[in-house]
Amino acid sequence: MSVRTVRTIAPRLIAGVAALAALMGTAATTSATAAPAAPNRAALAKQILGTKGIAPATAHAGGRHAASTARQNLVDTAHGKGALTSPWGDRPHRRVALDTRMLNGMLKLRTQYGYRISVSEIVGGDHSSRSRHYAGIAFDINYINGRHVGSGAPHRNLMAACKKLGATEVLGPGNAGHATHVHCGWPR
Repeated sequence: MSVRTVRTIAPRLIAGVAALAALMGTAATTSATAAPAAPNRAALAKQILGTKGIAPATAHAGGRHAASTARQNLVDTAHGKGALTSPWGDRPHRRVALDTRMLNGMLKLRTQYGYRISVSEIVGGDHSSRSRHYAGIAFDINYINGRHVGSGAPHRNLMAACKKLGATEVLGPGNAGHATHVHCGWPR
């Protein structure tokens, strides 16, 4: 094949690959300097587990089931599995993929806003039947900077930070059923 033929075919080949990638919903790059991909859920869960100042709960307030605690939800996600719901919830014994927006929001509450948080529930526990928890797009915080929510913790500022991070369902003291924790939920 001549150099002239290669010069003629190469641009068509590159355009064809880009068109195919667009149809498949993937990105095709022709440059080695392309931006790195956003972290996936497993990478985010690992990062959260390794971040000092984020304490995922190892027990539930309303029952015993070690496989569905906030910490185990993150461990399972870090290992490529879905997070497990609790047997007593409205959607028992289900594996749920945690949303990357929610995981990123949890991480940024610490890394961007500087809050030390205790995450009491992710998909485990008992929530309303249509709860965003069961969709993997919400988490609850019961301690902020070492203070229990409802006992002087800076919950209003943290709630505002959740909203800035993309949460559209943010509840806390003053909202029914949320006197002792902050709930941050992302859109469905």
